[in-house]
Amino acid sequence: MEQWFNKGEDGFVTFGWEHIFSLSVIFVVVLFMYILRSYIREISYIKKLLFISLLLSEVSYQCWAIYNEMWTIKLYLPLQLCSFNIFLSAVLLVTENKKLFAFVYLFGFTGALQGLLTPELHQQAWHFRFIQFFIAHGLIVWTAMYFAIVRSFRISWLRFLQSFLCLNLYAAGVYAINVLLDTNYMFLMRKPGNASIMDYLGPYPWYILGLELVAFCMCLIAFLPVKEKSYHSMKKDHPPIDA
Repeated sequence: MEQWFNKGEDGFVTFGWEHIFSLSVIFVVVLFMYILRSYIREISYIKKLLFISLLLSEVSYQCWAIYNEMWTIKLYLPLQLCSFNIFLSAVLLVTENKKLFAFVYLFGFTGALQGLLTPELHQQAWHFRFIQFFIAHGLIVWTAMYFAIVRSFRISWLRFLQSFLCLNLYAAGVYAINVLLDTNYMFLMRKPGNASIMDYLGPYPWYILGLELVAFCMCLIAFLPVKEKSYHSMKKDHPPIDA
């Protein structure tokens, strides 16, 4: 147990079978969520299960860092976009706020998806951190999909643009913290050590502008399936019945 919960050794292989298996599990859960959406909609404890799991994933991660004497203010504040979205997802499960759903879906889902495909992860397969990483990111995806697929929440163009504005305001705040604490949250000061899409976006600070464009395009693609229908489209789909 101690070896499983220690710092771990380098050994993660991007798109190794363990990575692909973990991605497949997350995808299969989403697939079953879609197939059984009518049934899941009637299960009241699903939200509680997601809520508790989200909090446990972040608390266990912080405890792991403290236990191994790795915790520092420069690395473990919950300011990375996925860490931030873990808390937002928990709040969303409690409040069911549709504005908050727009942010979690657009940036929690796409951010977690990016993190799952190119993990900032070093520990070998089935180490605590390996499991916690994929569960935490999977929970963000599952929460977003729960509201999009099971609860049929939708996003308007206005909320799409408002969410993008909120993301930039959050990034500006994180950037200020980075300057103050000499940190690199959200990778706004330098690129991560592992391979990522940032490697193709040029040097600092130009890759940040590239990330803006990539984020906008990814969110736009994710937005289309949950786009709120306009009033005229709804009238076309459901024409009034003549008296």
